[in-house]
Amino acid sequence: MAFLKHVFFWVLSLLTFSFAETPEQELIVKVFKLFSIKDIPIVVYEHNPIISLKGSSFTNIVAECAQADVVYGSHFETLPKECILLPRFSTEYEIFHNDERVIGAFYWRKGRPQLRFSKERCERFNIFLPPELVRYVQ
Repeated sequence: MAFLKHVFFWVLSLLTFSFAETPEQELIVKVFKLFSIKDIPIVVYEHNPIISLKGSSFTNIVAECAQADVVYGSHFETLPKECILLPRFSTEYEIFHNDERVIGAFYWRKGRPQLRFSKERCERFNIFLPPELVRYVQ
């Protein structure tokens, strides 16, 4: 009986920690949950992100970008052909600054997390930024 209690404890611990979000994931999940396109929550395709959302509470992640509204990640030069026209959310500032399809970014600078959006790019892709995110517009 003691063995079963031990096994139960370890299984419960593994399940708890496998779905634990890092602070970075938690922030990005909040951002994506606030995004909408014509009042519909967005669907995200992950492409080489520095901070993956897999294992987080965000459930609108798809395996194929043909089903996505936004591409999240980095190294967009290797995107599948069907993703090229989609808006992007980057995990690197340089990509945000240089790529006209990147609507926003979450990145680290001088040891601090940064969140930025481009108002013009969001408008171009009909992405609505709620009041909670407007202060991060560049």
